Amino acid sequence: MVLLLEILPTEILFCIFDYLTVFDILRGFINLNKRINDIVGLYPFVLDFQEISRSKLDFICRHIQPKQILSIYLSDEFMPDQVKIFNLHFPDFHEQFFGLKKMKFINTSTVLPNLPVTLTCLSIKTYLKTNSTDNFITKILRQQAQYLTFLKVDGSYVFRSIDTAFPSLKHLTIDYCTITEFHRILFCFQSSLTELKLFLDREENLPRINFKQLSNTLIDLSISFSEDIIMSFALVKDFIEDLAKLKYFTIQATGTLDLMNGELWEEYLFQKNIKKFNFKFTLSNSFLLDYDENLLLKPFRSSFWLKQQQWYVACEKRTLKSSCSTIYSIPYFQPKLIFYPSNNFQPVTTADREVVSKHANNLILTFHKTIQLPSSFFCHIYSLTLLTLTLPPIEILQSIVDLKQIREIDVSLVKNLSIGEFEIFIECMTNLKAIKMEYNPLFVPPIRINCYTFIRKDEELFIIDENNIKRFCYLFFHVRNLEITVQSKDIIIQL
Repeated sequence: MVLLLEILPTEILFCIFDYLTVFDILRGFINLNKRINDIVGLYPFVLDFQEISRSKLDFICRHIQPKQILSIYLSDEFMPDQVKIFNLHFPDFHEQFFGLKKMKFINTSTVLPNLPVTLTCLSIKTYLKTNSTDNFITKILRQQAQYLTFLKVDGSYVFRSIDTAFPSLKHLTIDYCTITEFHRILFCFQSSLTELKLFLDREENLPRINFKQLSNTLIDLSISFSEDIIMSFALVKDFIEDLAKLKYFTIQATGTLDLMNGELWEEYLFQKNIKKFNFKFTLSNSFLLDYDENLLLKPFRSSFWLKQQQWYVACEKRTLKSSCSTIYSIPYFQPKLIFYPSNNFQPVTTADREVVSKHANNLILTFHKTIQLPSSFFCHIYSLTLLTLTLPPIEILQSIVDLKQIREIDVSLVKNLSIGEFEIFIECMTNLKAIKMEYNPLFVPPIRINCYTFIRKDEELFIIDENNIKRFCYLFFHVRNLEITVQSKDIIIQL
């Protein structure tokens, strides 16, 4: 094996590495010989630690060369205190990772106190707001201000102690902000932004949004307004009027009826020469009138929308979250979760049903006695949930959804689950990675599936106890992710 690798050029080995995880590359190729070690040391790594075990993180940190790391993603969602653990491996992180370009803190309790000056892209989302964390964030933002070109934060609070310019910044995302706070940030930053994403919350005496500072630079604007802010077509038109370079516009707002007027939008978008427009407009509770969906959609069926731009729109009288009419771009704002058969939330659209079904990712099957074949095929469903009395015939399921695309299946609410039939289902789902089901000791898990969530039966207190722990460990020795109820701490240790 080593001799065969010896004759492969570096470019071929790099192509092989592109299909492997960082852990697999380090475990499989390091210490074979000096040449292979040197090639591995030249390969640029992206360290994504969002879903990784502690043992793998430790292994990777022991064997990587910091100089070859381009990006790092840290998260506490699956491993508590991951940032602190990572920092223990690299106490001089800001000096060691001198090639680092991108850093993401995703739902972490804190951030690293110092970052390399080479870092140009930074994302921060913390779930624990403490003085220590806030001070760290303020410190690294001041340190990186002159270098950052991309910045994403979960709220304007991170800028409250910042009075530094960000001269190189081009892309800014603020997940929570008021208009007043945004104006202060924009004035302080003095940045020539080309892309801006904002969520704006309500405040007293709502001011007009002033984009004049970005009039000759901003190309891409994505903005969402709190439901408490009532917008109109005139207000939206007014606040983007100064943006002479704007080409890509995404907006989500609650407002007056004219906000849903396709004729007004067609005229304005044509005038502004907008290349891409995505929107989601919900009628305010102040306008609880019964509007016909087809009447609202009629202006969006013109040749401008359907032929020239190929922008499709859907309308719902009520949704799971609102009792008011909503219109939105598809597929951009299309709900990814679909109930089948169709229910009261099925939208009326200007597009063919194939456009809607093609972009659905999560499907819930709810039929019981009668089974209707769909008018369109769901070809990109990654998550499938069955709310049925029994498993439907495999032929029926294959006529509804492409089973080969499914990565997660939930059969925990199937009342009478046949293990034999379920195993046949699993064989057809060649990309299946995760199963959620009521635990059944007769179920023999396939080796290729390593993520399980087991639900206990109503009469059971625990799924795993001293009576079945040995058999469970024997059957599920390969499992990487497991959610289950157990009898005691000792059972956890044995698992």
